[in-house]
Amino acid sequence: MPLFNKPAKSTHNLIYAILLWTLPLSMNGQMYPQWDFHFPLSNTTFISGSFGELRGHHFHSGVDFTTQGRTGLPMYAIDEGYVSRIGVSPVGFGKAIYINHPNGYTSVYAHCEWFSEDIEEIVTEIQYNKKSFAIDESFAAGQIKVDRGQMIAYSGNSGSSGGPHLHFEIRETSTQKPINPHFFNLPVKDDVPPLIQAICIYPLDANSLVNGKNTPMYLPATFHGGRYHISGNPKLTASGQIGVGIETIDYSTDSWRKCGVYSIQLKLDGKAWFRSQIDGFFFHHTRYLNSHIDYAWRRKNRNVIQKSFLDENNQLEFYTTTAEKGKIFVQPGKNHQLSYEVADASGNISHLSFDINGLPASKTPAVKAAPELLKINPNNPYFISLENYKAHFPANSFYTEVPAEFEVIPNPGTGIGPHFRVLNADVPIHNFFEVTLPIPDEARGKSGLTGAMVRSGKLSHAGGKINGKNIVIRTREAGTFCLTTDNTAPTLRLLNIPSERNYSQRDHIKIDIRDNFSGIASYHCTINGEWALFEYDPKNNALTGYFKNLRIKKGSKHLLEVIATDNTGNQSTLSAEFTY
Repeated sequence: MPLFNKPAKSTHNLIYAILLWTLPLSMNGQMYPQWDFHFPLSNTTFISGSFGELRGHHFHSGVDFTTQGRTGLPMYAIDEGYVSRIGVSPVGFGKAIYINHPNGYTSVYAHCEWFSEDIEEIVTEIQYNKKSFAIDESFAAGQIKVDRGQMIAYSGNSGSSGGPHLHFEIRETSTQKPINPHFFNLPVKDDVPPLIQAICIYPLDANSLVNGKNTPMYLPATFHGGRYHISGNPKLTASGQIGVGIETIDYSTDSWRKCGVYSIQLKLDGKAWFRSQIDGFFFHHTRYLNSHIDYAWRRKNRNVIQKSFLDENNQLEFYTTTAEKGKIFVQPGKNHQLSYEVADASGNISHLSFDINGLPASKTPAVKAAPELLKINPNNPYFISLENYKAHFPANSFYTEVPAEFEVIPNPGTGIGPHFRVLNADVPIHNFFEVTLPIPDEARGKSGLTGAMVRSGKLSHAGGKINGKNIVIRTREAGTFCLTTDNTAPTLRLLNIPSERNYSQRDHIKIDIRDNFSGIASYHCTINGEWALFEYDPKNNALTGYFKNLRIKKGSKHLLEVIATDNTGNQSTLSAEFTY
């Protein structure tokens, strides 16, 4: 559906407005203005990523609009205001522009290819003054004013974008808290209800059972009769304390792109029991996504189950629940009806119901207690030392109690020295913690010494700093660690070289830049001895110098020099003469 400055009046728009107003348009009592804003794109577009969608270790903080696989489409300010911030980075949002509006909200436009000519000129000047491609600059009111509908940038694929699109956000200016853009009457067509793929039932302690077992039970769903059902309509029994979760996604009209849902409500015996509703969130809370979902299940199976019960250290604020925090105690002989209602931000709703029967007291088998491992209290700091291999966790590193599983393993033929297993790799960790690995006598003084993680017998770079006779790694991942060396310098290679290296008919010069292990830490480009602006795109291993931004005299020969350094200090240099 095309999106214009002012969407045409239609029956659909009227229905959409009614549906939108039936959704909560406030969070903590805050009402949101219903802007008749200028849409940020003028081309036909669809939503390819929804607000609050579950990403790697974070919730998606905006909506993604497709650009039909193209870059360079004009983007417009949705309302009057001023540019408050511009960020340029090889990762994350890439090139992004932030506009503060008089009504107390900020709009954000990310993954841009270029900014508008006047803004690009300001950005380039800052980059040359700081001798850095990456910048994060703030501006005061009045420095860069913008009008409603003013062209501010061109759509792109910069930063950590997985393909050309516009990432668009609306934030509270005072807190920089991203808010669901649908609250502002976003003119998008969506009449497709969420898809419910499965549920999962969890025994929550050692004495709880689901269908006679003390392990989670994954149950695919199917659709018929206007609602979802558990496939095969199995008889479900439980005893003790359990929790449930749901696997669900959403689509927009005429789009195949998977999106996230807006709200999930669980009822127990007709009573509202647990609700998650993603109206907005703070960035410092976004990693709690790893508590919101079944983290271990996602690591093993890649699909995502959203839990309808809370870990004790989950600090997210978008839940409504009872004192039980979603946990259900199934009494002997008691039967329960559970029902899910899943909604998207346009008011489309899907339902699924199922029954769980409590085992009669006389038929509840005794659970054989497994040997108890020491548990780490999630609220307290934790420190362990085994043969001088150490792990130090600050308070609130975990979402719930976790088994204290640590082990020093004799070297199996990979890396240097013994390996140190730090917890189970399926354990999510919220805060950065330190892993200390002693350096064996035979490895002391070796060049390129660094830390690594062991995954399926292969090493990946984990970094770390030498501190006396140890390497200390700062990380947020559980797993197995060891030492290794990286003495291979990055590679640099000119791409698509024109005849006689004459770039007079080109608009850029491109270099392939890559490293085989520890990754690129820094690069430095000069032309004729002067710093030159080259853009780094790590996902494509590319350094690109656009001649419109290279401050060189046209019609003469020049000397390009590039120095690349990896994360263990290895360096490589490229020198090339060219004509432009």
